[in-house]
Formats: sequence, C-alpha cells, structure tokens
Amino acid sequence: MPTPAQMQTRTRLARFEAERLASYLGGLSPEGWNHSTACDLWQVADLAGHLVWIGEFYVKFVSRALAGDITPPPGSPRDPRYGDLPPEAFYDLTAREYRQNLGNDLLTAFVRHFQELNALLDSLTLDDYDKVCFYHSGNRPLWTLADLTIQELAVHAWDIQSHTEPGTPLSPESQLVLLDRVVQRPQPALPIDATASGQATLRFQLSGVADRAYDIIVAADSTTIQPSGNSPASVTVSCDTETFILMLYRRLNLAHILDNGLGSLTGNETLAQDFARTF
Repeated sequence: MPTPAQMQTRTRLARFEAERLASYLGGLSPEGWNHSTACDLWQVADLAGHLVWIGEFYVKFVSRALAGDITPPPGSPRDPRYGDLPPEAFYDLTAREYRQNLGNDLLTAFVRHFQELNALLDSLTLDDYDKVCFYHSGNRPLWTLADLTIQELAVHAWDIQSHTEPGTPLSPESQLVLLDRVVQRPQPALPIDATASGQATLRFQLSGVADRAYDIIVAADSTTIQPSGNSPASVTVSCDTETFILMLYRRLNLAHILDNGLGSLTGNETLAQDFARTF
C-alpha cells in the first residue's frame, strides 16, 4: 500500500495524463477522430469511447466502495444483460456504443468523467486506501485505481499517437508506474519447444527510465516475470524500458524489436524466435 505522499504522486500523474490526452484529442480535426490506432479495429473515436467508459465506471467503482458497496454496477462487464460476453467483445461493444451515443460530445464526456475520477482519488484518505472496490477481473483495494487510471490513459494515448504521429514515445512520466504494473500481470503458458525438457529463462536488461533486469521464465505450464537473479539465462535481450513495457502490453513483439534495432540479443536464437512467435 502506498504512503499518502506516494498516493498523491499517483493521483497527480493520473490527472496529468488525463489533461494531456484531452488536450491532444481537442486538437484533432474531424477527420482525425476516424484515424486508425494500435488497437486493431478501433479508430480514435472508438478508443475515446472506451476511455469515457473507463472514466465513468471507475467513478462508480470508487464512489460505491466509499459507501461500502462492492456489488457490480449496472453496465459493468458483470451486468447480466451482457450474458457471458468475453471481455474483449464487451469492451468493443461498449466503445462503439459510447462513440455512437455521444457523437461530438465524446471529448466533453471524457473531460467530465476524468475530472470527477481524479477528484475522488484526491479525496481518498489513508483509511480509504485498503477499502475494497468492485473490479471486473477481481475486487481490489481502492489505491490501485490510481495506477489503473494511469495505465489506461498512458497506454491508450500511445495507441492513438503511434498511428496519428508515428514516433511519439510512451509517456516518460508514467513509464515506472506502467513497468511496475505490467510485470505483475498474469501471463499465459506459451507453446515453446524449449520447455519440453524444463524451463527456459529470457533475461531483459533495461536502460532508459529504469536501469533494471527482468527474467521471463517459460515452463510447459506457466510463464512468470520476476526481477533477475543470479541464475543463468538462455537468452539476454538489451532494450530500453519503453520497448520492454510495450512488449509486455503486446504492442510490440520480440521479432519486431530485434528487426528494427530496438534491442540486441545474445544466446539461444531458436528460443528467442519461439518466444517472438508465441508471446
């Protein structure tokens, strides 16, 4: 759990990311809202619709938790009217609904919901941090909503600007928060031949914002990420922090990283190719 000072830093960063993205969206031409993004079938307006949903429902998650209510609010992924809709299909449906229903008011709704959310996050006291709120992938303490807000805003801002303005970096201000979050995400087991005789370790030595090293340990039935230890690695990749984060968020893969000079590799090239194919 963060200290009050750390929480204040997080809430300020969430506000900063919301205001920066609102300013960027506000400068788009009408045609710019129809531009493609890094999110496959979503245009900018679809992605903005998704973020409006995020802002609106994070407000509901926090405000209901402060009132002692951790039940799913109507319109959340647990709403019975959505049945057993997979998460990806739910987010696609709601993004398009918000785009259609809000039309030219998308930016206004984005600003309103994130202002309300950031005010709520600012209002949390130390006694509130560990209060549990509803969250669709599993209930969680309230303080984590600040980091989740930063994640949604910073990563999706890159999703937009990497297509509308190629070369735009992932928010340098938020990279440490994103790194700490993304290395904790559960990972699926990977069908890699090298695991048939045991686990394999791919080590990523980071530069830039974070001078750290992480091991991705691949076994037949699991994939885990942890700070590097003293054990040997089958593959070592050197890259900057932004590249590693974008790989873990599935925005880049290892083949793209190596082919485009975003990283260098030593060790088992066959394992690296299998990892690039499956991760």
